[in-house]
Amino acid sequence: MAVSNKSFKSIKVNMFFFFLLLAIVFWALTKFSKENTAQIETAFTYQNIPEEYLLAEENPNSVNFYITTNGIDFLIYKIKKPTVVVDVSKYFDTDTKVAKLSDEELKDELTKQIGYTGTIRNLSEKGITIQLQGVQAKKIPVVVRAKISYRNGFRALDSVYADPDSILVSGPSRYLDSITRIATKEVIIENVGANLSEEIALLPLPYKDLVTRTTSVTLKQEVMEFAQKKITLPISVENIPANTSIKLIPQRITVTCVMPIEKFNTISEQDFQVVCDYNDRNTEENFLSPTLVKVPSYAKSVELSPKKIDFLIFKK
Repeated sequence: MAVSNKSFKSIKVNMFFFFLLLAIVFWALTKFSKENTAQIETAFTYQNIPEEYLLAEENPNSVNFYITTNGIDFLIYKIKKPTVVVDVSKYFDTDTKVAKLSDEELKDELTKQIGYTGTIRNLSEKGITIQLQGVQAKKIPVVVRAKISYRNGFRALDSVYADPDSILVSGPSRYLDSITRIATKEVIIENVGANLSEEIALLPLPYKDLVTRTTSVTLKQEVMEFAQKKITLPISVENIPANTSIKLIPQRITVTCVMPIEKFNTISEQDFQVVCDYNDRNTEENFLSPTLVKVPSYAKSVELSPKKIDFLIFKK
């Protein structure tokens, strides 16, 4: 079968590209198999920092050096920049409080960790000194950010608080001194009908060099069921002149409040005291203003009725 001119030309073109590709492969193998001296860069990662210390900000992040290797290995180093992990505790001197790698120790770490068997030359860092800074600690108050609503008939006996109410934070003093409090994440708690106890996370610390082991606190609040109660009791008057007597109208006053149901039957008028001060009387309209001077701490929403006490004056 005869081969057309068009097919013959196509075969020639394909053969040309095949031999060109083959030549490039042989050239690349020859080129990359030769050993060359070249510079590479290695990044540092520090770990195992001694307790009560933090890394300072000015420590070296990388080092440059020369190696002699074939082109393939060098290409791999260039594509994926090698990283060397520096174990700070290994080189930390407890007497001088300094971590230091000599030139030879740095070369040893580099050759082991990047898998290079040759000689490392011309290090850009003639050994490294790892700068550390001492850590201080102080207690930071916790601020609760919570919106709480209660089931009908229930109230809180006190304010919501965090347990613990402060956390221990460690870090450089320049950061610690700028912090006066740490807030919780904002939380909404609805329909509360019993004592509150709920774990809530703290907001992150504002600086990465500050650390704490406490990441959450427990919100607590004493909550009870309340009911309304009215108590009628006598009114006391103070600072009445020696030659004067007065008659109050009315002589008793009603105290209205809400209180825990469990206290409802134990409370009496002896738990309250209402006083009027004669010196503070309204002389134009001739009335006294009652003041509640004694009330149980668990009584809420306390109101007096009436709010004005009329009186008659009698001279002795």
